[in-house]
Amino acid sequence: MDRKLKQFLVVAETGNVSLAAEAMNVSQPTVSVNLRRLEEEHGVPLFSRSSRGVVLTEFGKVLFEHVKVMARLNDHAAAELRAMKNGSRPTLKVACGFTWWELYVRRSLKEFSALHPDVAVHVDISSSYDGLRDLLSGDISIFVGTKVLHLNDPTTFRFQSLITAEDGFFAREDHPLQGQKIRQADLAHFPRIDVAPVVNRHFGIVEKSAPMTDHDHLSNAPTQYSSNSMTSGISLLQDSDAYLIYPTATDTYLSGHGIRLLQVTDQPQQNIEIGIYTLADKAMGPLQSAFAERVSDAFGVRSKV
Repeated sequence: MDRKLKQFLVVAETGNVSLAAEAMNVSQPTVSVNLRRLEEEHGVPLFSRSSRGVVLTEFGKVLFEHVKVMARLNDHAAAELRAMKNGSRPTLKVACGFTWWELYVRRSLKEFSALHPDVAVHVDISSSYDGLRDLLSGDISIFVGTKVLHLNDPTTFRFQSLITAEDGFFAREDHPLQGQKIRQADLAHFPRIDVAPVVNRHFGIVEKSAPMTDHDHLSNAPTQYSSNSMTSGISLLQDSDAYLIYPTATDTYLSGHGIRLLQVTDQPQQNIEIGIYTLADKAMGPLQSAFAERVSDAFGVRSKV
């Protein structure tokens, strides 16, 4: 990775140019000059001074997220080479959305492991935004989830559509709007929960002008709560009058937690695509292909890999 970017990363993590220079065993003036050059290259300020050192500007925060991905790519490449050299146990790293883990991917992984008992498996549960970011950085090699509508460069990823789904409005079973037919306008008086918010680390993958969710056309109400965890999202629903827009396929699962669908009469018809993401410029290996085949079977779709 470029030396200036390495130094930028350490300064951002330490918040202090002197400490960063000491950690990298270079002089402070060298680091300061390289940071200025980096700011000149991009034409924006990356740091501002504070009483304790330096802090990232909004521009710096965006660059920081991308440089972290670059550093992780470098680490993953080195680790993969070491594993090949040492003949280490093969590993499959996958991620999927919360809904699809419960309904399909969990079973797929069990079948995959039965067929490949020698393969170590790592699973992440994440939103599509985080899934694509982890795919790009090399943290995972395959992601199963919702198709993202606002990608900066759709050619970066390969997407195999499996099914279409619909979103619904969920709230706790004793919510004031439960048990009656309502319209979307009735939800304007209640807080909303978003369990897949777009944050700084996602810019560069999704358009900066993208809405906070892929399905904001369903409601104009502002988001009061946000989290990257469906577990905390369920807790927030249980503890408040908030509602959540989420795939109706989770109705049975959420009902077990006291969360039920609201009867919204003016909800538009949707065709939200669910499928398998991989990197477009990287051929799928035999492990990824075998897992994708199991996932396709679970979704009732003939595998195209």
